[in-house]
Amino acid sequence: MAIFFYIFSLVVTTLAVERTMRVFFEKRKTSLLFVVLSYVFLFVSLMMQGWWTVFIYFFALFVVSLNYESKTIKRIASVGGSHYVLLALTAINSAVAYFLPNVWYSENFGLIMLLTSFLVYLMSWLAFLMFKNIKKPVVHLDKFWLPLIVFPGMYTLIELLYFFIDPTAVRIAANIFNFVGMILLIFYLYNVVSKVIEDSIKSALHAREKEYYFTQCQLMQESMEKVKSVRHDMRMHFAALKDHTSGNQEATIYLNRLLGDLGTSEMYSDTGNVAFDSIINFKLSNAESENIALDLSIAVPPNVNVETTDVVAILGNLLDNALEAVAKTAEKKIKLDIEFEKGSLFIKLDNSFDGEVKYLDQQIVSLKKSDRHGYGLKNIKQSVEKYDGYLKMTHDENIFSATVLLYVAS
Repeated sequence: MAIFFYIFSLVVTTLAVERTMRVFFEKRKTSLLFVVLSYVFLFVSLMMQGWWTVFIYFFALFVVSLNYESKTIKRIASVGGSHYVLLALTAINSAVAYFLPNVWYSENFGLIMLLTSFLVYLMSWLAFLMFKNIKKPVVHLDKFWLPLIVFPGMYTLIELLYFFIDPTAVRIAANIFNFVGMILLIFYLYNVVSKVIEDSIKSALHAREKEYYFTQCQLMQESMEKVKSVRHDMRMHFAALKDHTSGNQEATIYLNRLLGDLGTSEMYSDTGNVAFDSIINFKLSNAESENIALDLSIAVPPNVNVETTDVVAILGNLLDNALEAVAKTAEKKIKLDIEFEKGSLFIKLDNSFDGEVKYLDQQIVSLKKSDRHGYGLKNIKQSVEKYDGYLKMTHDENIFSATVLLYVAS
């Protein structure tokens, strides 16, 4: 009867491991036959005795983990977590053996094993019901698995010393390891959780920032279109008024001046890409009135996988630099080429300038006298680096050129 209880307790323990594995994993990727065989292999390894069987036992746990889809680090951590469940079974049995008479414990060992294995199975079942988020694939949580890899491995090494060193000394070492390890584990997990929370807050702020910039770009684009529409209607109204004031020379002259001041509202970029169109049209809205000769070639699709904040940082700062530079020259020229092809975004901006550029350690740090620290250029470089791209700036006596290449994932 005792052997029956013992074998049945190992079956329950194997089922407890299955519940523990389900805490870590959600999707199974192997056939039912492989699942059954892997757990049979684990059951057999639990029946083996001797210090060397621990390696077979760990290998069996790893084979069981192969039934589920997962990263390698999480798979190894599941082995450690399952090992802790089995350690709990050993710890409970040791506690029962301590409080019960030796003779009674020996005579009822199989029954005690069965009852304690059911208790461990209940623990693993509760863990399966309670800790549902563990199985979710969260990128930031990879570091969480390290304690479940390091601590079971270290504790197993200490356990193996029972076979070679005085058990009392090993027990003391195990207690010290558990105490110190628990403190380190708490601090480690607190540190990782703090980092995850910080990253989550930054991610939420970044998402808000992207939404804000995109909304601003939309508003700028709508504003430009409204201005164009209003100017178009005003020209027609003034033209009609001019006909009605044909006998009044002063009124006619005044209306002619107003018609000339209205001019035409040029839409320099009309690609359908809100970020690019809004920045270009907004920055160059006064180019005609400032007598800036423009040469533009904009070829980007409506959707490019570049964040609006980065479009603002790169294109907005480049155009700001160019507009400030040409304002100091007699011959005002800006040439802008933007192309998107096969995952590469190419931006080239040439503008006339007065020949003054600020250098530091043979690197251009600022294109504007007012920008002492070159923050605009730093922002451009930061955005370019996000896309593993490059920024190249060259100049001669009259023309400053800035070239940006971004590698954009589709």
